[in-house]
Amino acid sequence: MKALIGLDKPSIPASYLQLLLEVVNDRGHNQATLLAGLPIAPTVLEQTNARISPLQWSAAVYRAMTLCDDEGLGYECGLRMRPTVNGFLGYAIMSCSSMREALELTARYFESRQRNFTMELFIEGSNAIVRLREKHEIPALRSFFYEHILIGMARGAAAILGKPLSAFEVDVCFDWRKPPYHDAYRDRLPPVVFSQNANLLRFPAALLDLQPVMADPQASKQAIELCERELAQLGSAGDSIGLRVCAKLVQAPNGGYPSLETIAHEMHMTSRTVARKLSDEGTSFQQLLDETRRRDACAMIEEGTLQLQDVATRLGYLNPANFTRAFRRWTGQTPSEWRSDRGQHA
Repeated sequence: MKALIGLDKPSIPASYLQLLLEVVNDRGHNQATLLAGLPIAPTVLEQTNARISPLQWSAAVYRAMTLCDDEGLGYECGLRMRPTVNGFLGYAIMSCSSMREALELTARYFESRQRNFTMELFIEGSNAIVRLREKHEIPALRSFFYEHILIGMARGAAAILGKPLSAFEVDVCFDWRKPPYHDAYRDRLPPVVFSQNANLLRFPAALLDLQPVMADPQASKQAIELCERELAQLGSAGDSIGLRVCAKLVQAPNGGYPSLETIAHEMHMTSRTVARKLSDEGTSFQQLLDETRRRDACAMIEEGTLQLQDVATRLGYLNPANFTRAFRRWTGQTPSEWRSDRGQHA
């Protein structure tokens, strides 16, 4: 496991704390009771885009569990999660043209909301998988964080498709045994599988082509621009090397992306230092580049104005066969198969 990283640095949106407060209020306790004695200023709940540290967040969660006498608050917070809790990112996701695009956006900006976890989307047979991993050992409340995030993502995906959670075809997998509090929430949850090898969501890959009920390409574009601005601001504050690198992975006019060496030079570091810091955050330059290429490839193919060979060139692949292999790894289909399926869906 990686060493503990940045647990005392503000990275968790204060809107998550507001959501926890809603739960506590419904259980008969107020804001003053929740925050009494905690190192959290009440004014943080009044500030737009405010953030708290993972240590502050953990302290608030532990206090809430104690007040409510319920270790299953990860379920409760996940079930109440709504896209708008994530601010600009939530609006960008809600207005995407497809579930695939929504999840790719979530993966791209995930660390701007959950710095101590990584998220990846991939295809496995006929299923799409969203896998969550911790970057380092979680010292306390590990199950709460996974329950909150994964149940929240399932609930959010159902919401943007206009479906009740019970009708959204998704399994939630956890790597621990069924806890005693699970039965109290069973009827409100999607199918949950315990004692698995990973913590993930699993659902039919065909759902990736469904269109959100509030799809609006122009609105999504505007929200994404705000997400990029927010990401860059977080990076300039030194919050995450990964976020700073993502902000600089922009396609060049003649195709391709800046190299690790180029980005390191712009950040006034050596490429070895950037690579080491990315490793400390549980990622790598190649992983971030692949995620960016996947997002841009899907967008260009869906737009339909470029030949597939031109898309490969724009992405920096001199050999189209290498692009085809990479795209199949990302989506489970070749670029031509993906374009054909998108055309039929349209």
